[in-house]
Amino acid sequence: MKPDLYNMLFPSSLSIASGIMAIFFLTVGLRGILTKRPFLISQRWLLLIVFVACIPTSILCSLARFPGGSNLMSWLAPLLFGFILLMVWYQTKGYTAYAVTDASFREALVGVLQKLQLPYEESLSLIRFTSVRVDLQVSVQGWLGTGIINVKQRAYHFMLREVVNSMNEYFRMSPVPTNMITCVFFVAAGGLMVIAAIGVLFF
Repeated sequence: MKPDLYNMLFPSSLSIASGIMAIFFLTVGLRGILTKRPFLISQRWLLLIVFVACIPTSILCSLARFPGGSNLMSWLAPLLFGFILLMVWYQTKGYTAYAVTDASFREALVGVLQKLQLPYEESLSLIRFTSVRVDLQVSVQGWLGTGIINVKQRAYHFMLREVVNSMNEYFRMSPVPTNMITCVFFVAAGGLMVIAAIGVLFF
């Protein structure tokens, strides 16, 4: 790729990536702030956002021919992109809760398990369904207003979806305490990314 063409397209790809990330952050943050309710979404959305946001820059780097004859980035960029995707894929299993507190997350989860008539044993960061020997991994960061829930046995992911859907319904119908710290941070980050996307194109 000619340097002048590369210099024209690279800012556009950065602007697109910033814009896509901004949409994700603003959507998640504003959902919590405007509804004043906790909610859970699949962590795979993060994988999709990373993929869509990074692929234009990765393609440009792989096609670029830099001054001095060095084509290091031509093969390094796709390799780095693939590594990041693999890392994100491995880390984004399960669902993330936003705007929750320790109490509201546990209250919703226990209420849902009782409603679904799923007998369980509870230990630190783990809930085991005694009837089917399925383990839920649970982690709550109350000070950030986030939580993560995942199932160890992938064959039982359908049970996790049922629990998550019921928890979202619980949050919609029941008044619970909230923590909007992460939602506010997401809105601020999304706003800054919008500014960055515009700045890259016009400044």
